[in-house]
Parts: sequence; C-alpha cells; structure tokens
Amino acid sequence: MTVSIAPLVESALRAAGIPVDSVLIPDNADRSTWAVTFAASATPAQRTQAQTILASVVVDAASVRAHDFAATSRQKDVLATCALIVRAQGPAAWNAMTTAQKVTAALAQADIWVTIRGFIEDNA
Repeated sequence: MTVSIAPLVESALRAAGIPVDSVLIPDNADRSTWAVTFAASATPAQRTQAQTILASVVVDAASVRAHDFAATSRQKDVLATCALIVRAQGPAAWNAMTTAQKVTAALAQADIWVTIRGFIEDNA
C-alpha cells in the first residue's frame, strides 16, 4: 500500500494561492496521472502555475511526514475518525496491521471522506 500524497500536493497548490477543488493522484510515481480540479475562480495564469508546481513539488517520504505533522487539529480529528471507520470494518484485521498499514488505510478512507465532503459542498 502507498500513502496518498494528494493532500501534500493540494497544500502546495493552495500555499501558492491557486484555488483548487480537489487533487487526484492515482499513481504517486507517475505525475502524468495527477489531476487537479480547479475552482471556478482559477485564472489561466494560476492553472499554468499549478502545472509548474505539479512538475516540481517534492513528494519524498520526508516531505510527506512533514506535511502530516503540520496537519491542523481538525484534520487530525478527521483522520482519527477515518482510522476508527477502518478499524470498525474489521477489528482483527486492524489489530494485525503494522503502523504504516494503519496510516495508509486511514489515509485511503480520508480520500473517500474528501470526495464525499466535496459532493456535499457541491450539492447542499
């Protein structure tokens, strides 16, 4: 299992002032698969700048850990809830997982949460 780097990439885009709705990264190692859904307010210049960031953002293990530690309390609450969901789906499987596997499973559940949250934002 691999760790989702979408939150790190999205943070890099937002830090540059680029309005994004979501970032999809199906394959961490293949940047050609990375996709950004821009907010309607994104200008052509911001979209171009985003492509430059996507090509150059550092996504090694150290940067992912640094991003994870920088998460806000609210984000950590969401991740804890996602971990609880994964655990509830199979406590025995959860207990047999390594820490890295638990983190990966919680982040995968968080990606689903982000998608659902976006749906609610768009349709509520």
